[in-house]
Amino acid sequence: KKTFQGPFKACHEVVPPRDFYRNCLYDVCISDGAKKILCQVLEAYAATCKKRGAIVHDWRTPSGCRKWWSSSLVRE
Repeated sequence: KKTFQGPFKACHEVVPPRDFYRNCLYDVCISDGAKKILCQVLEAYAATCKKRGAIVHDWRTPSGCRKWWSSSLVRE
């Protein structure tokens, strides 16, 4: 069995990453490796984890994803 580490470690038992991982792989591949897609999938996983009470550590720094506010499109 694979052991997960990193910023989502506490979430994996609450929200299994398998479907997010598969969707990410597919979406990033058909988008020719677009980092924007990777960041969107990670954002969705982080939001789902937080909604279910899991602690999510900083995932943006290691992934290189900046935070965007969708309502105003202002970078943080």
